[in-house]
Amino acid sequence: MKTIAVKYCGGCNTRYDRVGLVKRLAEDFVGQCAFAGVDAPDPWLVLIVGGCGSNCASQSDRHGTHGRLVVSSADDYDMLHIQLRDLLKQ
Repeated sequence: MKTIAVKYCGGCNTRYDRVGLVKRLAEDFVGQCAFAGVDAPDPWLVLIVGGCGSNCASQSDRHGTHGRLVVSSADDYDMLHIQLRDLLKQ
């Protein structure tokens, strides 16, 4: 199973349910990947979850073996889902 390390922003200006978005993603990909904290060793992918458009969460310090994805709005979910689905097919 592939590990996705999740890094959340500080939540100072959150405009959507960031945790709910990740839970929904985990439900959609159950059995294919596991979601862990940002400190997970050697993640397959890093998911940066920002709460608003400023994307203040640092993105330079973590990369998975298949890179990283960034989300900053609930509206990003469909694209995130497609990107993750495509990466899992590789």
